[in-house]
This record gives sequence, C-alpha cells and structure tokens, in this order.
Amino acid sequence: MRTNGRPRSLRLLVATLLLALLAGACAGDGELGSPTLGGAPAAKVGGFEITNADLRDDVESWAANAEMLQAIGVRDIGAPGRRSAQLVAFVLSHEIVSEQARLMLADVRSQADSGDIDLAELGVDGEALGEPGDDEIQAMLDELDQGFQGPDGSSVFAEFPDDFRRQLATDLVYQDRLGVVMQAGLEAPEVEVNPRYGTVELLQGGIAQVRPPSGPLPAPIGGGAELGA
Repeated sequence: MRTNGRPRSLRLLVATLLLALLAGACAGDGELGSPTLGGAPAAKVGGFEITNADLRDDVESWAANAEMLQAIGVRDIGAPGRRSAQLVAFVLSHEIVSEQARLMLADVRSQADSGDIDLAELGVDGEALGEPGDDEIQAMLDELDQGFQGPDGSSVFAEFPDDFRRQLATDLVYQDRLGVVMQAGLEAPEVEVNPRYGTVELLQGGIAQVRPPSGPLPAPIGGGAELGA
C-alpha cells in the first residue's frame, strides 16, 4: 500500500482516529456487543440523531474495504457481526464530525442572511458556505483516488461502492469547511454518545470524537439490531 500524500480533507477524519487508537489499547477484548443501551440512539448531534441502524450499516460499509482502513490506520476491524470497538468509534466519530460541519454551515448561512455575521469583515467567501456542488465532490473523489493506491497503482478508495464513495467525499467536503465556519466564532453543536460506544472527547471549537470504552465491554444486550453476536 502506498499513499501519494494524504488528502488534506482527511485531517479531521484521521485526527478523530488517533485518540481512538490510543484508547483501543485499554478497551477490553475489542469486541462490541449490541448497539442499544436503554433504547438510546448511537449519538445525538444538536437535534439530529444518528441511529444504531445507520451506524451499523456504515460500519459494515467501511469494513468492506479493509485495505483502505489499513491505509488510514484502522487495523483491527473485527469480524462481521462482531466489529472492533476501534472501528465503531472511528466510524461514529466520522459521522458526528460530518453532521457538526453540516449544522454549523447552516447556522453561519442563517446568521449571515440575517446580518448577525458580517462575512466580509471576517474575510470569508460566501461561496464557501454553500452546499457542496458536483464539481467539488468529484474533485474530492479524484483526490482520494489519487491519494490512496495499492501496489499496482490502482485506487484503494475505488473499492468502495459508488454511492458510498460519493457520500464519503461529500462528508469530507463538509469537514473541510470547518475552518471557514470557525472563523465566525461558532461553537460546534453539542454531542451525546451512547455509552456502549464510548465517551466524547472535544477538540478545538467543540468538534467531537469518540473514545472507545475502557475496560471489559458489556455483554450483548438482547433486542434490536446488533453489531455483536
């Protein structure tokens, strides 16, 4: 595996991974049981809920490309139905940061429209606050394809299905705009995480990541969709 310079847009994604990797050394047997705890969703970002089913599906989508995960440092992915706490915390962190970025961009746009924020005074280009366009998403896809290649020169990122590739590229475009919205002095939306998945760690400006649980993990809880057997 070789990387032709890690795409800048992966800086947040990889940053969320680093603490997960450090915490993973203390995280019991590294296996995750049922994703439900008292009926709670996987996480809440402001008023938005990340459901357990959505997290489960995204974890499996990421896990289908083990070579890409290895390239960005996630080496323990577990097995189908029993994914590692490290992988789950990484995926949940990515989902949380992406949603924080979406909500913050919407907030800045609203405040700019109402005159509460002067973008010119901040030196912020209003176009940078819009929804990602097709050209931006395609540019991100190209960047990821070129940045992560296997020994034969083929794209490792291309091994993801097309719809998932596009979703990840869109997420990373949103994440890449966090520097712009932070110039406006906004704090990121508050985050709550189901304790089964770990605890919240806050970075600059309230950007959140998830530390996997420390110590032995609880036995699987019956009922609902399960990540563990």
